Amino acid sequence: MQSRTMESFISPDFNAELHARPSIYFSGPALVEHVALLYSGGASGHQNGSLSCAQHESDRVKTRIEYHTEFVTVTRVTMLAEEVSEWPEPKLSIPDIAPLLKIASPTPICQISILVKEEAPGELGAILSKFEFADTAASSIGAGAGQVCSDFRVRSNGWSHILLFNNDLNAYRLGRMVRRIYEIETYRAMSLLGLPQARRLAPHLANFEATLGELAGCNQSGPPLEHKKLLNEISELSAAIIAASAETRSRFGATAAYAKIVEERIGELRETHVPGFQRFGVFVSRRFKPAVRTCEATTVRLEQLSHATMHLLGLLQTRIQVEIEFQNSIQIQAMADRTAVQLKIQRAVEGFSIIAISYYVVALIKVALEALDHAGLEVSALVMLFSIPVVVVTVAASVIRVKSAISHHG
Repeated sequence: MQSRTMESFISPDFNAELHARPSIYFSGPALVEHVALLYSGGASGHQNGSLSCAQHESDRVKTRIEYHTEFVTVTRVTMLAEEVSEWPEPKLSIPDIAPLLKIASPTPICQISILVKEEAPGELGAILSKFEFADTAASSIGAGAGQVCSDFRVRSNGWSHILLFNNDLNAYRLGRMVRRIYEIETYRAMSLLGLPQARRLAPHLANFEATLGELAGCNQSGPPLEHKKLLNEISELSAAIIAASAETRSRFGATAAYAKIVEERIGELRETHVPGFQRFGVFVSRRFKPAVRTCEATTVRLEQLSHATMHLLGLLQTRIQVEIEFQNSIQIQAMADRTAVQLKIQRAVEGFSIIAISYYVVALIKVALEALDHAGLEVSALVMLFSIPVVVVTVAASVIRVKSAISHHG
């Protein structure tokens, strides 16, 4: 019963996710305008980081708004009644659509204008020149069902232009193909947001590595008195590396995720070569992949620096612990030596004590014998002579007995 209830609770969300990003299906010549805007949250319709979609349609114009985790996109398809000799002016304006999306400070990520035309001509040069394309990349896509051309330049109005020739694409395939094309540009732009951070971190990483090398040398050959200062410096370096890693981890993770989507979308185009032109996907990857690898390399360097710093910190702590144990062993040995000396002194004192006590006892016996002699009682001198060893033995036995009793009691 519990499992069935849980399934009924989760399944609707899963099913909604499957249909969260429908393409705009259309056929015939058209102008597709796509705008991606970066925002810091608070957009209408965007909840808990999920993607939602709003759609507005008319006979000739179809508009779709999609809210992503970090950005929002607006796509408008305008059907063209006839062939155009000049590139149509964009109708989507960021100042106009920002209030509609309820975004406080939108930042444009990319603005793409895709002109969909009929079957590709045999010679592309004339039409590319007419639309002022330079250094163009072109590919046959969808197993020859279409052909895409772009020079990837941003015009003075902030828009980049892409030509798409429809050789044999029905409305559904055309809509999906157009979506793949503008998603390549959108996710490529989003993934490159991590590149400025990687470039900004590059000199700091070099300083971190140089500092780490210096600290490692100090740890190896530095005097013991410098350990506290060295420990503080390593701790500060570790904190700086952790702060840099925490600051960029999310951005670099997003870069890797967006880059993966770009690669997938390029693969879904099923490109083939157009004679005389560089392929569309190759042109994108030529500068895109190095930028992504720069972010990946920065992430790896941060992780390696963090591990190396923690390892150095562990080595220093081990060295400090060994030196503390060495100092403790020296102190213990000194205490043992002092105890041995005190024991010798104690034994000497015990010997002197036996002699002193015996001396005083014998002196008392002598006084007693002299008193008896004055009293008229004659006492043999042998008594005095034999009393000396008896007194010494008796005193020594008494001292040893008292010492043993004290030791046993302690």
